[in-house]
Order: sequence, then structure tokens, then C-alpha cells
Amino acid sequence: MRGRILIIGLALAAVAIAFVASRGGDPERPAREPAAKLPANALRVSLVYSPEKEPLLAPLIKRFNAEHHASGTHVVVVDASIIASGDAETRIAKGTLRPTLWSPASSFWGRLVNYEADRPLVADENPSIVRTPLVIAMWKRLADAYGYPKQPLGYAQLGELATGGWAAVGKPQFGSFKYVHTNPDFSTAGLSAVAASYYAAVGKKEGLTEADVARGRAQVQALERSIVHYGDTTLFIADEMRRRGLGYASAAAMEETTMIDFNRRAGDGERLVAVYPREGTFFSDNPLITLQGDWVSDEQRRAAQVFAAFLAREITPEVAGRRGFRPADPDVAPAGLVTAANGVDPKQPARTLRLPEPKVLAKIKATWRADRKPANVMMVFDSSGSMGEENKLEQAAEGLKGFFRQAAPQDRIGLIKFSDTITPLVAIAPMRTNRAPLLAATDTILPDNDTRVRDATLAGLDAVSAHLDRDAINAVVVLTDGDDTSSTHSAADVIAALEQQREKETGQIRVFTIAYGRDPNTDELAAYAKASGGQSYTGGADDIASIYRSISSFF
Repeated sequence: MRGRILIIGLALAAVAIAFVASRGGDPERPAREPAAKLPANALRVSLVYSPEKEPLLAPLIKRFNAEHHASGTHVVVVDASIIASGDAETRIAKGTLRPTLWSPASSFWGRLVNYEADRPLVADENPSIVRTPLVIAMWKRLADAYGYPKQPLGYAQLGELATGGWAAVGKPQFGSFKYVHTNPDFSTAGLSAVAASYYAAVGKKEGLTEADVARGRAQVQALERSIVHYGDTTLFIADEMRRRGLGYASAAAMEETTMIDFNRRAGDGERLVAVYPREGTFFSDNPLITLQGDWVSDEQRRAAQVFAAFLAREITPEVAGRRGFRPADPDVAPAGLVTAANGVDPKQPARTLRLPEPKVLAKIKATWRADRKPANVMMVFDSSGSMGEENKLEQAAEGLKGFFRQAAPQDRIGLIKFSDTITPLVAIAPMRTNRAPLLAATDTILPDNDTRVRDATLAGLDAVSAHLDRDAINAVVVLTDGDDTSSTHSAADVIAALEQQREKETGQIRVFTIAYGRDPNTDELAAYAKASGGQSYTGGADDIASIYRSISSFF
């Protein structure tokens, strides 16, 4: 029974897909150049690492492979893939992902692997590659208006701002305050932000207990209910802040290195300031873990040590600093981009929080899932004739049912199917009563005639608008496998409608699109997602279930 609740909750983080849109929306992809001809004595070592380290690690891995480093009689070749930390943790614990080396953003995830798998797959101590603290990235003009850093700002004040707006701190002229963080089941920043909120709620910086989680629950719940929306990676959130400015979010929890990159790319635009919470914050220590699973041979372990030694030599404080990271050694001063000119303070944070025990992390995650802001979603599903080819409809329907099964009881979800006609199957209602009708309705969907995706997208938008919940995350999820063939509306009509509703102060409806199969209209669907502030995906029958699970991370 140990860890079973955690297993269920983490399942929605198990993704293996390729996103279309932002650079932050690709939690699994190869991270190497097309393979050259390998030496006859090559020994492959698989490495999985978190997305924010790609600019640092990708060139080093390429050089390591080109230099033909030896382990015994073998030349070591590192095969790297980029997978979000929570996703990798779930799959390693379940045995569906078996790398030799793993570098999540935080040692959080190694503790969770051992807890969930109920066996020591990760050693207690692992060398750090680089470090970066979690910060609250706030627009500089808002931080100045608040009075930071002279006026300390922490999670208590963040809760006041997020729930009461600027009026709560005596500055009503600035209006509402929008806070964003990533999904803790998927992202290190999200998990760290929620854990730090619990520490702040009970006034601790170490030794958090399950009883403390219960004691601080009401305060953290109030903050979580104010969230604009969740997400898969902080890179996606940073891209949305860059694109939409203060209208998207007032502040977001993210790694310091991600915020530095934001400011470096801002040019003459609005910049962010790193707020180091007065109660303390976590460091993402980016461990390099050699897995202790039975799939890792002794030869691979020795080869992993060769690669680890290479990284230890090559990632000096200056190399780390050029990518916005701090050195692996906490006693060594930051270098490079970690400067006040980029919105950060090398002398902060003043307080560092200690990692909770795995059972406490599990409690935090389970409580977050119960208390998070609910979703209000219409699923729009293509049932055109082409969906009957290559088992596409059956696979997509299974992915859709997985989405329904994983939804929380407080979520409100409905279902529309479309071909040349648009058919509402289940109205939007809470999942505590709607789950069975949605699962049953999905089993009735059969392929039929043409594709009316534009009209169906607008029908989904209208359905959510009719049940708009200003205290929920409102969204439409559209899956289609081809071009529109019979809509009365144009693509421009759809984009105009999405852009119009995106400007709403509250109750914004985001559209998530899935370009499915071999020949979907990827560009048009991506434009719908971009216009609404959502995300676009592309995939086939083999990974459609993973795509639906990834979309779950936004709710």
C-alpha cells in the first residue's frame, strides 16, 4: 500500500510527447545531434535530464561524445533525452523508463522515486551539477510599487496579494494580482512552491511533518485557489509572460536561471525581479544520479562515472554562470549572469529550506490535488470518417477516457463530438457525477463523414462561456486529425473570437489543441492555442494518451 496514493496522483505526469508551440513545451525529446557512425567498441549510456538544463548540457554532451572518452575497453557514448522531472520520476518508479543516468532539477524527485517504488533506486547522496534557487519572479514595476526589497515579501504577503488584490496591501490603484506556478505533479518549481507555502504557513524552514501540512492547509488552499492556471514547465510560463506581459500574470514561481534568461531576452521590454521569499526558499540542486536499478550493468555504471567526472571538470562556476546557474558547491560565489543587472541578488536567499521527508512530500501532493483550483473544461472530439483509419479513433478514445478517469471530483467537464455535424454528448458538470456518463458517451463515438473543426471549436467556446466559472480554470480541448472541410466559419473568425475572450480580466478560456495523426492542420491549430493563451500539441495514436495526460498538467 505504501505510496499508492502518490502513484495514482503522479500518473497524470507521465508524458512522452512533442509539443508544437513554446520552447518550454517539449518535456521529452532527443537532446543530441543525429547519430554519427559509432566506434565498434561503443558503450551507450542513456541520460535523462530536465528541460531548463538543455543550454548547459547539450553542447557538453556533444563534445563528450566527439572526444571518445574511454571506460575500460569501451568508448562511452551518451544518449540524452530531455524529460520533465516529475514525468521522469513517475516513469522510473513504474519501470517504464530505465535510464542509466538521471538529472532531475531537484533531489526531491529521487526521494519520491524511492518512496513510490518502495526500493532504493536512488542513492541518498548524489553529486550536484549546478544549483539555482526558486524565486517569485515579479514584474519590476510591481516590485517597486510594493517596495521590495526594502519591504520584505514572502508567501504570507503573496497570499494576501493573490486573494485580495493590491488593495490588500494598501495599493488598490494596481487592481488584481495574478499568480502562476507549474503543476507540482510535473514540475520542480511547482512542487517547491507548494512545499515552501506549507513551510511558511507553519513558520518552519525544516522538519515539516504531515501534521504541519494539515495545520497549514487552509492558508495554502486560499493561495492555490487564486492561481491563474497551472502548467507543465516554467519555460512555458516565461514565454507566456514575455508574450502577454502584466495581463497574463503579476508574478510566477520559477527557477532563478529561467528568470535570468527571461530578462536577457527582454531587450527594451518589461523586466522581472527575483523576489526571495522572506520565509525561505528551496534550491534546485540538479543532482546527477546513477540509477541503482537492475537494468544498469556494472559496465554502464563505470561509464557513467567517466561522464560524471567530465561534467565535474567542465562545469566550472564560470561555465555555470554563463547559463544563469550557480555553482554546484554552495560555498562558491555565483559568477557570470547571476548579477543584479539581470534582476537577481547573488547574496540571496537568506534562508534555505530543507527537503521534507518523502511521506510528507506525498502528503503535500495529495493535499494539493484536493485543494487546487478546479477546472471547467469542454472536450471537443473529432469523429470524422478519417478517424476510422489506422485505429486512430479507438486510441484517441482511450486517451480521452484516461483524462476523464484522472480528473478530480471538483473538476467540471463536458464532451462534444463533431464530424459534419456538431453533437453535444455530455453537458459540463462536476466529475463526481459526470465521470460515468462521460466514459459511457466516449464508447458510443463512431467515425462519420466530414470535418467541421472551426465550428466545433467555437461551439466548445460557447459551451464553456455558458457555464463560465470565474473561480476555475476555464478551457476547451480540441482534438482533430485533418483539415476543416465543412465549417461555416473561417479560421480568422475562430482566432478573432479567441483573442476577444482572452482580454477578459477574469474567466479567460484557454484552448488546447491536439493535431492528431499523419496529416493534421498543425499550423491552424497552433494559431488557435496561441490566440487563446493555451498550448498546442501534435502526436499519433501511440502517444495520444500521453498528450491528454500532459494537458491535465494545466488544470
